[in-house]
Amino acid sequence: MSLTLVDARARSQVVSGAAYQIHLDLTGDEHFLATTTVTFAAPPGTSTFLDLQRALDVEVELNGRPLGPRCYRDDQVHLTDLAAHNTAVVTARMPYVTDGDGMHRFVDPSDGAVYLGCYGGMDVNRRVFACFDQPDLKAPVTVAVRARPGATVLSNGRPEQVPDVTDGGAPTSWVFATTPPLSTYLVTVCAGPWASRTWEHDGRPFGWHARASLAADLDRDLPMLREQTVSAYDWYAQRFDEPYPFDSYDQIFVPGHNWGAMENPGCVSYRDELLPQGTTPAVLARQRAMTIAHEMAHMWFGDLVTFRWWEDTWLNESFADYLGFVVAGATGAAPGALAEFDLGRKAGGYAADARPSTHPVAPRPEDVPDVDSAFNNFDPISYAKGNSTLRQLAFWLGEETFFAGVNRHLTGARFGTASLDDFVASLQSVTDRDVTGWVEAWLRVPGTDVLQLTRPGAEAGVGGAGARGREGLTLRLVPGVDERSGSSAAARRPHRVRVSGYAVSGDQVERAWEQVVDLSPGQAMVRLAPADLVVPNSTGDTFARIALDSGTLDRVLQVLGRVPDEHRRVILWSALLELAARGEITPAVLVRAVEHHLPGEGTDFVVAHVLSRSAAVVRQVTPAGEVGELLERLGQVALVLLGAAQVATAVAQTAVSVGAGALHDVDLLLGWLEVGAGHGPLSQEERWEVLRRLAELGADTTQLLTAEQERDPSAAGQLAALAVAAARPEPSTKAQALARMADDAVSNREIGALARGLWSAEQRDLVDPLVADYLRTMAPVARRGQALGLVVGRAAPGFRWTLAQQADLERALGEDTLPPVLARTWADVLHDQRRLGG
Repeated sequence: MSLTLVDARARSQVVSGAAYQIHLDLTGDEHFLATTTVTFAAPPGTSTFLDLQRALDVEVELNGRPLGPRCYRDDQVHLTDLAAHNTAVVTARMPYVTDGDGMHRFVDPSDGAVYLGCYGGMDVNRRVFACFDQPDLKAPVTVAVRARPGATVLSNGRPEQVPDVTDGGAPTSWVFATTPPLSTYLVTVCAGPWASRTWEHDGRPFGWHARASLAADLDRDLPMLREQTVSAYDWYAQRFDEPYPFDSYDQIFVPGHNWGAMENPGCVSYRDELLPQGTTPAVLARQRAMTIAHEMAHMWFGDLVTFRWWEDTWLNESFADYLGFVVAGATGAAPGALAEFDLGRKAGGYAADARPSTHPVAPRPEDVPDVDSAFNNFDPISYAKGNSTLRQLAFWLGEETFFAGVNRHLTGARFGTASLDDFVASLQSVTDRDVTGWVEAWLRVPGTDVLQLTRPGAEAGVGGAGARGREGLTLRLVPGVDERSGSSAAARRPHRVRVSGYAVSGDQVERAWEQVVDLSPGQAMVRLAPADLVVPNSTGDTFARIALDSGTLDRVLQVLGRVPDEHRRVILWSALLELAARGEITPAVLVRAVEHHLPGEGTDFVVAHVLSRSAAVVRQVTPAGEVGELLERLGQVALVLLGAAQVATAVAQTAVSVGAGALHDVDLLLGWLEVGAGHGPLSQEERWEVLRRLAELGADTTQLLTAEQERDPSAAGQLAALAVAAARPEPSTKAQALARMADDAVSNREIGALARGLWSAEQRDLVDPLVADYLRTMAPVARRGQALGLVVGRAAPGFRWTLAQQADLERALGEDTLPPVLARTWADVLHDQRRLGG
């Protein structure tokens, strides 16, 4: 049962001044014992409830008197006839989970070590301890843990009681310092024989932690991880008036995490795929740096200042996403990070805003009536579009003015809660610009505006009859459509954008001019100076699609690789990738552009993103019979990149990854397993990618798989072996993979691994008959929890569906019992497929 806004508001009127003492006994193998003592004030004689889900053997005392078993029902502990000051004690036996939504239990196959962790998040911690599980009821928390022998325990505060490490055979007791007021979704406890690396900075203890079997990998990356942590911390310390608000800062790589990371105050958890075995790919290292900065931003946005209800999710996620890229770029951890955002993550925002499931960046409270509805807002609208919106706001206001308002907001609501109106008031207090009107236009109305280039006498849009030459183009603002209603009437967004013009002469492309222009519904057109090539939004400062006239598109396809400015090339590549993903140019046109321009690209992350995204687009939108040929052509581009005299590490790693999924030469791939791809031995992850491709191509991988499992007995190796087995072109193997995905005991990670092997875009004769079975059998798995529902939805086939499969999906969406997050994900799949046709 999902908490409703009505119930949350009613509870907020009753409960105040809460504080928690939580004791967890984590020594059991199947269940753990949770004892929560919560004190709170209330008007005498009123009633309220605590949230607690999937609990067994529940015992409750209220103000010293035991309550009967009927007080626990419908996932709530009902407390009646309250006093002015109350103490409730709830003891319950709770099951461990394997899907990340609760107290996750993981046994490391490398050494048999047991790791336990509740990573927090919406609606999760009620499966760990009894609580008022809504964001506005912040409370100090004191955690105590009885742990397995040899375990180290991490939580939000500094440990105040640490066991004697010499007593290795007995359970251990840990007590942590009481935190400042926190929302319950932010509480975390992680226990296991962690490898820990600690230091002090700015008078506080810092640490990075990982499973013991990943100790060597942690040590390999520790200098980078430590430098990125300290640099981001110092950047925030200089930019924000409010100091870092907690007593310590631990970061931990954990198994089974459903997200990239979680911003638990003082103890941030990351999925341990971010610490890969053997080597960390350069592209992943950049993305991880942005994630580190993102999660640290949450210490202020979300943890120090928390939204009151889930409609203001964006106040957390949009800020953290924006600052994650800004800080990673500014500190040198990921140079060009904002350009990388424009080439990668931003595309997800454009795609999400083009679907009927879109929503405002900042919906109104009544539009988020319960927690299940709120979960669907943790999406590319709140992250990528919200990030872009704040970036445009900072550009529109000026960065110094923007951060002056941000600082006023953080100081005014420190350790409390705030809403969009509070944030707007803080910004409005430092500027005479109409922030309120800007916010209404940008944050309250869905839809993506279009920056449209047209030539005099030419039809607008990609398909027009373009004239060539150096006549001035017109840049026009076209209001975006709210895909929920099909209307653009409410779109009144102003844009401040940078536009770059280039002169083309033979093989030479030189910048001719650059200007910042303001567009708005009242001033929707601007005439530009003459140029052979014009790049609108050339540094990505706004959130708007680019519509190229046919002449500009032709010019882009001719000279893209010679455009001298990195960020401007990024904008043009992004436009081509989006056109192909939307079916507005054919995948073959995109592949030709990659063949022609990418081998000469000098920026590592541009090569990596364009090549990998192009391969993904080919699989997603290309008709079944054409996929193999286009993938092979991209694989040949990968070989060209690998054959260059000097190859950057990021380029080589991406070329191996894309080549391993696209090439059809079995002997070549077997050679890669033996001696590498010309740049040293393959990493363990690359070896698994090659092995999966060999299985997909029908090579005999039986002995190879056995040998690789012996070589890599890790948890990551076990998952990779599942994907290899599922990739084999055998009907029985495919059916077995789907059956395991639908098993009651399947873990979140196993579903993803099996889906990667199962749904091959080049095995349609084998997998097409299984799509209907996937739709029928996976919905019950999604009912286990919100995050697992998202995993199930993302495990859908990523290729172009047939009309019959689309009809099956439409019928599945008609089921009333479909979990909301799965219904949203599948509805998005159906919309995207119908846009492409059958």
